[in-house]
Amino acid sequence: MKYSFFLILLTSVLLSSCSTNKLLSSWNNESFEQSSIAPVLVIGVTKNDETKRRIYEDTFVDSLNSAQTKAIASYTFSKQSIQPSEKALREAIKKTKAKTILITHLVSDTEKDFYVPSSLVIGTNSYNGLYSYYPLVYNSVSTSGSFVSTTKVVLETNLYDVETEKLIWTARTESIDPVMTRKYYQQLIDLFLNDLSDKNLL
Repeated sequence: MKYSFFLILLTSVLLSSCSTNKLLSSWNNESFEQSSIAPVLVIGVTKNDETKRRIYEDTFVDSLNSAQTKAIASYTFSKQSIQPSEKALREAIKKTKAKTILITHLVSDTEKDFYVPSSLVIGTNSYNGLYSYYPLVYNSVSTSGSFVSTTKVVLETNLYDVETEKLIWTARTESIDPVMTRKYYQQLIDLFLNDLSDKNLL
């Protein structure tokens, strides 16, 4: 055995840390036959963070407009988040004349800690003999290591038809150790838009 167990563990941690964003799943209603989903009302659901909401909505709106699909950010007419009621949602639809509503929200935000020993032996032959193996594992266990934290964020985006009130499309993304910047949001939105385009919704 050329590689120690600890090396394998560290490798898996590093691979996870290098991950960025990926599309986990998506679905679309094939019975939806409208020629266009525009105008789209974009709503980012956040918890007491209007800055993130504005950056996300602006980025999604800009991307949709670039794809020749008119879109409106919800914060442009409602500085605070739209209240979770049918009345508030209908008022938003009336103001924006939206045909569809796109809503993004957080599904989960989980953090895991991985233990990494302070020293690793690569390409060792110590496993071949008892008297070399025991000192190796003893020193690995007795020497203090460190913990590496990894955060996994899952977001869900749903697109609803205003006329029928039915779900048209839904998708989930997973991000590892994301930094909440416009660049991160753009990478996520590109995944969503590519999927919407693949499903002939753009």
